[in-house]
Amino acid sequence: MFAAFMDLLDVTIVNVALPAIRSDLDASPAHLEWILGGYTLTFAVLLITGGRLGDIFGRQRIFVIGVAGFTIASLAACLSGNGDTLVAARVVQGGFAALMVPQLLSTVQVMYAPKERANVFGIVGAVSGTAAVVGPLLGGWLITSDAFGVGWRSIFLINIPVGIVLIVLALRYVPNTVSERATRLDLPGVVLATAGVFLLVFPLIEGP
Repeated sequence: MFAAFMDLLDVTIVNVALPAIRSDLDASPAHLEWILGGYTLTFAVLLITGGRLGDIFGRQRIFVIGVAGFTIASLAACLSGNGDTLVAARVVQGGFAALMVPQLLSTVQVMYAPKERANVFGIVGAVSGTAAVVGPLLGGWLITSDAFGVGWRSIFLINIPVGIVLIVLALRYVPNTVSERATRLDLPGVVLATAGVFLLVFPLIEGP
């Protein structure tokens, strides 16, 4: 649940920080566009691959890798000294989020009986909806109050303790299940699916 919350929170919380980022990093309009769009692009492009990797190599394992990478990328975003570095960190964040999120949904399928899944998925949806609402509010408060003394960087800083807790909880409580039908990664299929999603999403980001 926390993974779904953290993912969507990180999408919405950045919107309110863009003016502060532009001022502090002297970021160009293109930088600001890709700070938002770069995350969305890599997340969408790699989402199918992330789910497939979990089926083959174990959902707990890929989830932990995703959370760890997301947390490290959040630290990199927090420490960014210019627009290019922040865009790169956001692109990496989106890629690791694409490893993290599918494992949550797949694990629900494995851990809960069919009669219970509807309720669990309902909770996941509610958590995601809450993140969409809380993100701008939390981002605005963190920036205006300068709660940690680092300005806009605090919107990425808060991911670090959450990520560490998620890794500990996943290693302790989440089973490393695999799909019985998954034997290997279909690289041509992955390339085609990735290219297809890229060609669909990229124009939406770069379009007028």
